[in-house]
Amino acid sequence: MSGSNVEETSEQTRGREAEPTARGRGRGKKDTSRDVVANMEARLAKVELAMADTREGVDLIEQGMEKGLEDLREQIQDLREGVLVSQVQPVSHEEFMSFQDKVMSMFANAVSARVMATHEAPRVEVPKPHTFSGKRDAKELDNFLWHMERYFEAIALTDEATKVRTATLYLTDNATLWWRRRFADIERGTCTIDTWDAFKREIKRQFYPEDVAYLARKSLKRLKHTGSIREYVKEFSTLMLEIPNMAEEELLFNFMDNLQSWAEQELRRRGVQDLATAMAVAESLVDYRRGDSSKPKPPSKGNQAKGGGDKRSQGHTSKEGSSKGPSGKDGKGKDKRKEFTPRTNCFLVRWSALGTGLP
Repeated sequence: MSGSNVEETSEQTRGREAEPTARGRGRGKKDTSRDVVANMEARLAKVELAMADTREGVDLIEQGMEKGLEDLREQIQDLREGVLVSQVQPVSHEEFMSFQDKVMSMFANAVSARVMATHEAPRVEVPKPHTFSGKRDAKELDNFLWHMERYFEAIALTDEATKVRTATLYLTDNATLWWRRRFADIERGTCTIDTWDAFKREIKRQFYPEDVAYLARKSLKRLKHTGSIREYVKEFSTLMLEIPNMAEEELLFNFMDNLQSWAEQELRRRGVQDLATAMAVAESLVDYRRGDSSKPKPPSKGNQAKGGGDKRSQGHTSKEGSSKGPSGKDGKGKDKRKEFTPRTNCFLVRWSALGTGLP
């Protein structure tokens, strides 16, 4: 038993001796790993610093290269422009100078023309258009709308609403009453008239007579040359303007067909081919016939007895009457009897011829 105790005591002693040795070894290993890690961290920091320095260097190199490339491009461009200028300059200098002279002369002409237009151009007074009273007449309404459009062009008026307001200022009588009613409808919102086309459509709907062209065609068909040819031409022109879609040939045919035979023959003899020429020739015929009818007729014996002769014959007759009768009235009575006597003789001769059966 003593021996076993001794062995246990020796083992315990060995175990105690062995513990410090193991602990020492573990501490040595930890210290070594710590040193390795520290060395690695130091090396890694150095590598990172080196990489940062390298990156900065690369950036500087890139910036330098970009700047160098830009400078090189500018130098190449300058060189190219210099070469082109040196090649073209001897030829283009004279052309440039001539072109500059032309531009300056054109500019001077434009300035002078503007000055002349500003100082010398007279101011054109635009006449006011005629008013429209609301008469149901196609010609008057068409003329009113046409004059208003020409007035808008003269004053350079382009706004549609302003055109409508301006046109309503030239309405009178029934047309004014009509517009007052339409304006009340506009304020209530029941209708809209804010453009020139809408205004023309509404005013024609109210005042433009229906079947104007149809009625004008009927009147033109019934028109005949019965009185003065000038009146015929005037009436034909009025009816013709109310028929917008009638052909020129048809108008010419109607104009000549409704003339009297002598006028139609004269127009055909002159070979008229259009309506304007036919109207002009017809009016000249009127003037010619009137000129013939206004020529003085040669005085006859009866006219001389009535006092249509010259003063000498009248004086001679009055003298004869005064010598044959007691007063001038008797002389005039004798003159009248002288005028009436041949007619009475003719009547008696005809009566006697009828009574006796002589030829």
